[in-house]
This record gives sequence, structure tokens and C-alpha cells, in this order.
Amino acid sequence: MVWYHNPHGCYTSKSAYSWLLLKEMGYGPHRFLWKALWKLDTLPKIRVFVWRVGHEILPMNCKITSIRQGFDNGCPRYGAETETMLHALKDCPTSKAVLSTGGWSKSFIFKNYDHCIDWLEDLMRVLDKRAMADLMTTLWNCWNNRNNFIFRGKEEEAKQI
Repeated sequence: MVWYHNPHGCYTSKSAYSWLLLKEMGYGPHRFLWKALWKLDTLPKIRVFVWRVGHEILPMNCKITSIRQGFDNGCPRYGAETETMLHALKDCPTSKAVLSTGGWSKSFIFKNYDHCIDWLEDLMRVLDKRAMADLMTTLWNCWNNRNNFIFRGKEEEAKQI
């Protein structure tokens, strides 16, 4: 018997898992985003960051609250609302300032979305590859700025990010 999803033709649990994962993602609703993301001319760590954003697996306060009781799920910088992925990268006043200063269209900044992946996919459909790579880098810098505020007590101004 030959397993066609492994270069050596051998069945392994790893190759089966990879095949199932690719099958699930390949026919999923966000297939366009993932295909375009891996082709962007940007650092691999930024592509992985955006993949994590799209799957909402970064350690946001709302995620931590679901695991650990007594943890504040509010925005660490402003405390106003629940810190979701969309809030941290798009809706937080600091992130909005960074995106506005960077010249990104207000329609992308102020339009409401339920999930970060929907926002990213909308952006991917209208921006060219260079602009999308620049935006991904900007979002990565926003994330690092948030983490610097939380862990080091330092935060850059919007125009420096």
C-alpha cells in the first residue's frame, strides 16, 4: 500500500494530520487569504504572526480570561473594553492612531468586523502585495508596541511605530 501524502509513500500520523489540516484549510472560507499570505514578500515571522492573528491564537486578555479566573479582560492601555484581537490591532486608540498616521484608509480602520480574519481578507482583496506586506508589518509593530507597554512599561508614539 502506498500513501500518496508522504514523499516516501509511507503512512505516518504526522502525514495524515498534515493532510487533514491542509484539506480543512484548503477548502475553507479563507483559502484566498492563506494562499496570498504565504506569497507576501515579508519576514517569515511576520507571516506567522498574521497566521496567528487570523486564527486568533495570540494571548489576548479575553483569551487569558477564559483560562484563568480573576484576570482582567480589558484593554491594558485604556481598560475600556474587552481586549480582542480586533481591538488590539484595529480598534484600540493607539492602533487607530498608528494606522491613521500610516496613511491607511479610514474605511478600513473604522468599518466594523466580527473577526480579525474577515478584516484581513477584505484588506487582502483590495491592497496590492507591497501595501499588504507593509500593513502586516505595521500590525506586527502594533502588537510589539502593545507587548512593550505590558511587559516593559514603555510605549512608542504612533508616528514612531
